[in-house]
Amino acid sequence: MSSFKKSLALAWLLHAQFSSAYRWPSPQYDALETFLYEGQRGDGSNLASLVHPCRKRTGTMASIAAEWLRFAFHDMATHNVDDGSGGMDGSLVYELGRSENFGLGFNQTLTDFETFPNKYVSRADIFALGAVFAVATCGGPIVPYRGGRVDAWTAGISGTPEPQNTLDTHKEMFRKQGFSSTEMIALTACGHTIGGVRDADFPMLVSASTTPGQPHIVDFDSTTQFDNKIATEYLAGNTQNVLVNTPNTTMASDLRVFMSDGNQTMRSLSDPNTFMSQCQSLLERMFNTVPHGVSLTDEITLIPAKVWGVQLTVEKDQLVFKANLRLTQPTDSKLNMNRTVTMFWCDKYGDSANCRGSTKSAPSAKVVQDDPNGSPIIARMGIYFVHYNFVVPIQGSESISKFWFEVDEHNGTSTTVHNNEGDNYPVAQDQIIFVPTMSTALFRSNGSYTKTYTNRNGEAFTKVYNLTVAVRQGSNPSRVYASAFDNAIHDFPYALNTTMDFSRNSSISSIGGYDFYSGSLEDIGFQTTLDLHVDVDGTTYSEDFVPTSFLDNTPYIEPSTVNNDAHPVSSSRVTSALSAPFVAGSTLIGLLLMSVPLHLV
Repeated sequence: MSSFKKSLALAWLLHAQFSSAYRWPSPQYDALETFLYEGQRGDGSNLASLVHPCRKRTGTMASIAAEWLRFAFHDMATHNVDDGSGGMDGSLVYELGRSENFGLGFNQTLTDFETFPNKYVSRADIFALGAVFAVATCGGPIVPYRGGRVDAWTAGISGTPEPQNTLDTHKEMFRKQGFSSTEMIALTACGHTIGGVRDADFPMLVSASTTPGQPHIVDFDSTTQFDNKIATEYLAGNTQNVLVNTPNTTMASDLRVFMSDGNQTMRSLSDPNTFMSQCQSLLERMFNTVPHGVSLTDEITLIPAKVWGVQLTVEKDQLVFKANLRLTQPTDSKLNMNRTVTMFWCDKYGDSANCRGSTKSAPSAKVVQDDPNGSPIIARMGIYFVHYNFVVPIQGSESISKFWFEVDEHNGTSTTVHNNEGDNYPVAQDQIIFVPTMSTALFRSNGSYTKTYTNRNGEAFTKVYNLTVAVRQGSNPSRVYASAFDNAIHDFPYALNTTMDFSRNSSISSIGGYDFYSGSLEDIGFQTTLDLHVDVDGTTYSEDFVPTSFLDNTPYIEPSTVNNDAHPVSSSRVTSALSAPFVAGSTLIGLLLMSVPLHLV
């Protein structure tokens, strides 16, 4: 591996703003970061794999990336700069009956996306994320991504140009969206560098397919990649774009748009670097076009050493603490199999509370290496993830107050400590915990419905949850309850947002200093999450954003052996690094020359 490639991979490890902006826990940032860089939600269901690497859809052979990018544009197109309304707000799901939004690709894309929103990642966030994946997987720029879009629950105004519209209509529609006439030309070219026009949608432009069951699609240019062929072939006069090269002049919308400034913008886009930089800038603006009053997050950048899946729970009649540390590995270097990753923690109660008397530690119980193609973003970055899973037994009388990690490569380099920038990773409360292994979800059929995109019947279900939580013995709670949320519901008629109560379940014996409480919930959606609450002596203790994807089917990992007299390097040491500037896309990134955890062998 060349020193340049090593530096390139390491450069992605820390955004210049990252260390000052992020502290764990940050559930919204964590959820968005997992989607962007791992391509999946927390239960492992992968969104990016539907489009990556630059896939065509089975059956139709349409570019999935083009459909996803088009979907995002049509959602954004409801924006009106004059009054601040509309934009990327997820309203497109209620607008698919309009002539501007018709076609098989829209319905298939909606089906791709509908199971992925959750409490911290909105439907509109998923639409924007899908477009980021679409551009990157087909070789386009990595468009900076932010979250925080707020979903609408009704349709917005019409705003997407149609091929038969006049040039003045196009200009006015793009103006309302916030783009100048010059930007209209460039954004159209960026949107039409992938994908094409299918016969069923525009029979006046594309002849009928001769292959039964497969549409006839004429691509906008001669490649399936996100490149500037849309411009160079147009300027050379050999374009296959049917919105340019057609005897039906009424439908030649790209021709009218491209030549509206005497081809000046298209000539500038014939330079590949200009094309990529212009598309990155305009698409970022497009994805960030939101209704007035909506504030987006900071740019979501890679967390170099990410803690996830933290949970105090009961498994096999034992109180355990579970945590995971995700480290980053360059794809063209071997993982150091001699590496050891150790978790250290402090008791919450007793003589050794807050590590006054001793510090406990345990090695990882399992190591999992991700697929380097989990997300087109990390594939382009040349890295993949290695997860160190920890499961340790906990005494209820001691509990746990905070934890951190040490990474030792055993190669003469210094041990690296990951400790939340010196703050350690806190366990905020232990008064109420979720017990997935004592919880179940049963499926009750709601009958069949017609799937719009296939005209085949599908079956809808209600999930009937029987959920169990545990509350510390002796707390005498006045109420044990949860706020349940789900915004991933077929066709998005509403979001589930309700409260459920738990009752003491005396049929389950106390374990590890905890009593058990049970309750039931019904949901027709895909992504139920819980915020757990217990009221004790006028104080409410809460556990936020608890997933229900894995319940009694939770994979079991044998707990590691605990060292009760550990001697960590330091619980307040911060990972050392040397920084040098590196520009990737439009973002200035600190180039980390770290000794660990990414030792290259």
